[in-house]
Amino acid sequence: MPNDISAVGSIARAAQVLDALAGSPDGVALTDVVDATSFTKTTAHRVLAALQGIEYVTQDPETRVYRLGTKLADLSRKAGLIDLAAMSKRGMARLAEATGDTVFLSVAEGPVAICAARAVGSYPIRTLTLDRGDRRPLGVGAGALALYCSMPAKTRAAVNRINQSWHAEYGFDGDALEARKLEFDQRGYALNAGDVVSAMSAVGVPVITRGGRLVAALAIGAIKDRMTADRMQDLVLPVLHEETGRLAARLSDWEEEKDR
Repeated sequence: MPNDISAVGSIARAAQVLDALAGSPDGVALTDVVDATSFTKTTAHRVLAALQGIEYVTQDPETRVYRLGTKLADLSRKAGLIDLAAMSKRGMARLAEATGDTVFLSVAEGPVAICAARAVGSYPIRTLTLDRGDRRPLGVGAGALALYCSMPAKTRAAVNRINQSWHAEYGFDGDALEARKLEFDQRGYALNAGDVVSAMSAVGVPVITRGGRLVAALAIGAIKDRMTADRMQDLVLPVLHEETGRLAARLSDWEEEKDR
């Protein structure tokens, strides 16, 4: 048992170091890893050395900074994963420019919706209710609701069972979310009309490949006064559906190429 506990702790420390490196593609110095993880210099160096040994991390021989190794990218490709945030970046930028509002990319992991990326528009009053890496229960927020509503009934039931207490923190329960599912089916998009932050509203649309795989959701958020019915129908939803369709097509092409 002690060896098992030690192994789990080592994995957790390695994950923290990898997270620290992931935030800087230009490389991270040992002191920056120490600051990001709160490890001692000795511990950080030992973890980095272990990760170098398995080629998950590389070190520049001149500058001595550390970077993530290409082996991690190879593992992702072998697992059929893709850098969704990178693939979505241009489309999200177009949405932020077209609307002036904040754009969010959300993905589902189990019963949780995770903000995978965010793009901020030019409007001076910004909706920054989520940042990259933030987690919400599926169903809470426009992107998380679009994901929830696009899942099979059995999956939604499991989500509601697991997230019962978490949903209650936001004033939701399974019945309320299933009512939102019916509204989603009628509208074709998820609407968060001040449910999380009273002064903020957002709309979300799922990203579904030609093969029927739910990959993510794109959402646009703004202060409630900007998210009027006319503005949603004339501007926000058309550009959101366009970019969602474009991303879904790119992901479909990638999936089909991978399967050949």
